[in-house]
Amino acid sequence: MVWQFSILRWKPPLTNIRIFIIEGLATLVVAAAGYFLIADWPEDAKFLTSEEKELIAHRLANDGHAAVARMDTLDRPALKRIFSDWKIWTAVCIYICVTTTGYATNFFIPTILKEFGWTSASAQVHTIPVYAVGAVLTLFCAWWSDRIQHRYAFTIGGITLAVIGYIILLCQGHAGEKHNPIPVGVRYMSIFFITSGNYIAQPLAVVWLANNMGGHYKRSFGAALQIGVGNVGGIIGSNIFLANQAPYYKTGYGTGMGLLISGAVFCSIFYFGMMRENKIRDAGGRDDRLLLPEAELKNLGDDHPSFRYNG
Repeated sequence: MVWQFSILRWKPPLTNIRIFIIEGLATLVVAAAGYFLIADWPEDAKFLTSEEKELIAHRLANDGHAAVARMDTLDRPALKRIFSDWKIWTAVCIYICVTTTGYATNFFIPTILKEFGWTSASAQVHTIPVYAVGAVLTLFCAWWSDRIQHRYAFTIGGITLAVIGYIILLCQGHAGEKHNPIPVGVRYMSIFFITSGNYIAQPLAVVWLANNMGGHYKRSFGAALQIGVGNVGGIIGSNIFLANQAPYYKTGYGTGMGLLISGAVFCSIFYFGMMRENKIRDAGGRDDRLLLPEAELKNLGDDHPSFRYNG
């Protein structure tokens, strides 16, 4: 009997469900312990010496605009600034768009490679160079973008590389393997493009937001919202490769490419929006905030007029 595998109708065995429950419970236990064991501030860390506390405090004070762009009090005005910040929600959209491809490739690369005509074992082996190249390019772009303090061009570059890979796969024929206009080697190369491009863009999208959040609470909430809500991409990515569309998976490739293009649009909104805000602040357009009560002024985070955003 030939089993037709469908993600939407597949029910995991009871053993797998138990594994998920155990892994989830372990995470909850560690998180609960972390609440009591992780110190909020260097001065509260009992395991640090006085000299180490002073060193960490000094580094935090010199962390970009940390001296003025602080958010050390979680009150109602701070929460309002956090949840009404367009940058956070734009970054969430970016993450959803790029992480869909991230999850989809992790789930389905062996299946896609098998459709190229390789055996299951050979397809698994062929994933090794894909991930190796992706890892090297990710580390290189992370180092380079950090060195020049710029994220936008690298994120767009990664997305563009992945989109090219999707275009190659979408250009496959419909007449069968023997008449496919795209050689296997070229299609294999497209998997490198998709994986490497996504590996470049996805982590940079996370650090890009963190670089442009001022204050401990702003960064904490921003990162949690981006990754927590953004992992909706995992739900999308696990349901777009349909068994009845093998070996061409038009829905999977088309959805992945469409979301990446949308991600590029959100990246552009994020970048140009922040550059516009920098110009407004350079012209003194936000200096009225300096008249706020001292307690609120010291808790503005990146809304402080002296904060400048990093592209």
